Amino acid sequence: MTDKVSTVKCERYSEALTAVEQAVNLIGGIRKYVKKGDRVVIKPNLVSKKKPDEAVTTHPDFLRAVIVMVENAGGIVTIAESPGGPYNAAMLKNTYSACGIDKAVEGTSAKLNFDTSFTEVHYPEGKTVKKIPIINPILDADVIISLPKLKTHAMTSYTGAVKNLYGTIPGTYKAELHFRLDERKAFCSMLVDLCECVKPTLSIMDAVWGMEGNGPTAGQSRHIGLVMASANPHALDKAACTLIDYTASEVDTVREAIERGLVGDVEIVGEPLEPLIIRDYVKPESHFNLLKLVSLPPALNAWVTNALASRPKMDYSMCVSCGECARVCPPKAISMDTGKPVIDKTKCIKCFCCQELCPKKAVKIHRPLLNRFMLKFLK
Repeated sequence: MTDKVSTVKCERYSEALTAVEQAVNLIGGIRKYVKKGDRVVIKPNLVSKKKPDEAVTTHPDFLRAVIVMVENAGGIVTIAESPGGPYNAAMLKNTYSACGIDKAVEGTSAKLNFDTSFTEVHYPEGKTVKKIPIINPILDADVIISLPKLKTHAMTSYTGAVKNLYGTIPGTYKAELHFRLDERKAFCSMLVDLCECVKPTLSIMDAVWGMEGNGPTAGQSRHIGLVMASANPHALDKAACTLIDYTASEVDTVREAIERGLVGDVEIVGEPLEPLIIRDYVKPESHFNLLKLVSLPPALNAWVTNALASRPKMDYSMCVSCGECARVCPPKAISMDTGKPVIDKTKCIKCFCCQELCPKKAVKIHRPLLNRFMLKFLK
């Protein structure tokens, strides 16, 4: 099996309209995916209320380029997303505004979704989950176009086309899944189940500016200068991981997709990928692959993994005691009893939701001493 992934240079967002169209043309053109009158849901990455220049969310100019392309093909566009936190109309309005999405739709016929209903979808083919709550705009669409942002991720190492679909699950149900699937491998397997259930028609990645380091919200912006697109989200992620110098075994969503036969060889069309690989792309501090270094008996694996695992840690010099970390913590491991957030390490499942959704970047990633030692001397 060979899947096509297009790569087109795009140095700045003012070039997005041309670059997005070129990227889609390389894999068949937008009319291959969108027919006149189709109800098209465009699902950007709007994980939290961040300004466009912070490189956390899909840039509004990138979104607008896709809207224009789809409308030119006759599609009827709705923008839909379930950001981190509660899923209600007020949260959606604030997120659209903060991320510049309300401005992106001006002058187009695209509508912003405020329907917060959802349906529990039975998915018996799922390996890890058999039932998944999914927001209704996604279920009502004829065509789903996903617009992931290329970023590192504290829990999953990388977030792209597959992880972007986590935003099709309503509000606090995301926290429930984090709590139920508190081990990274199981959580990433669920993400692959979700992707196969939703089955996006097309994925177009905003890799003009990405994020490196402690993503998906607290890292540093990194200029990449690309638009990437594919009809197979797993193929897009495989190519994007190669671009930022990850192996498939280091990213569980990609590894899982390969093991399930959902992606095989990837054909790059457009710019050759090899000369574009960023060897110094900064990985999250939580990323540490012990299996690269030693082989452990299965009985010791869980203990050693836990001993080496990075954990969230509060930086009180940056904390404003807003309590957002406590509100979004799936296992309720954070207390505000003292007026400042305090993490109960015995309850923490290391999902890094607190780090991901802290509006002030006050939650840092702490690596245990042994983790740091091995990373420095045994790499």
